[in-house]
Amino acid sequence: MSKINSKSTKADLEAYIAELEAQLQQAKADKPASTGNQYVNLRPQTRDHVTLVYCSDSLGYAKISNMEFNFTRFGEQFMVPRYQFDELVGKYRSWFDKGIFAVSSEDVDVAVSKGIPTVDDFAVDYKKLSSIGNMSTSDIEKMWNECEKIEHKRSIVTFVKRKFIEGDAKYRNREKIDLFNRLTDGGFSREQDELSGRYTIKQTDM
Repeated sequence: MSKINSKSTKADLEAYIAELEAQLQQAKADKPASTGNQYVNLRPQTRDHVTLVYCSDSLGYAKISNMEFNFTRFGEQFMVPRYQFDELVGKYRSWFDKGIFAVSSEDVDVAVSKGIPTVDDFAVDYKKLSSIGNMSTSDIEKMWNECEKIEHKRSIVTFVKRKFIEGDAKYRNREKIDLFNRLTDGGFSREQDELSGRYTIKQTDM
């Protein structure tokens, strides 16, 4: 997947979106029948553990001693023993800096001591991401502009495109798609064309 940052050009963004659309369609084709599982995995909290929160809507993988993490959705939570959390921070410090990792709001003491974010430090969280379909365009634009991490904007794009492909009517709203196309400098032109009947997004196109 192409890396996008504050210096990325329009061509970089277009390349990222093209790669993203291909991955989304492949994920849709490979997706098993729904079992009703929610995106967020919660496990009982104790003070012997730190709650790691994955703040990206892209697939991810991390590994430390005796532990592996497979990330699939924004907002997933994993309990990490305190004695292993230092290793995680040391190995994946840049992921915390980029906003891909955070700790829960209950672990603010750990966040302060390590200089890492809690989920409360971000303009977008799982609840907001999953509520985009019910937001007004002004609230969506406000959330977008408040996102300081490029990873969170990428997650918004990924989430909305996936919902559009799945046929969710709340994400096939012309006004919202026009807004996202403007915010991404043309990244939702295919969705605009489909809503206008000029183009149909098929599996072979993604």
